[in-house]
Amino acid sequence: MAAFLDVARRSFVCVQQAWDRADLTALSAFATEPLFEELRSQLAERGPGPNHTEVVRIEARLLGVEDLREAQVASVEFSGLIREQQDALPIPFRELWMLARLQGPDPSWRVARVQALS
Repeated sequence: MAAFLDVARRSFVCVQQAWDRADLTALSAFATEPLFEELRSQLAERGPGPNHTEVVRIEARLLGVEDLREAQVASVEFSGLIREQQDALPIPFRELWMLARLQGPDPSWRVARVQALS
């Protein structure tokens, strides 16, 4: 479980960096196809301007894993501090990420859904 959460934390940071760069290729490597399409639409709305997200501190907690017919789904709660402007103070965040590992030749976990928690 510790190794899974280490990978999840690194993936969280990589997704933030790919989002900031508007790197569709990198985002497609981390997201399921439905989530990738949502992210592509959100990036189009955001426009080409620069974005900044610095993950100052991150913690991950595995809430559960389900075995479904076509995939395994893991629920991970992320929390910590992020800075969304270079000169700003870090702010706390909490998000629930659903990670899916589909049956088939590619055994990697991909982000299927992201939900902000209050």
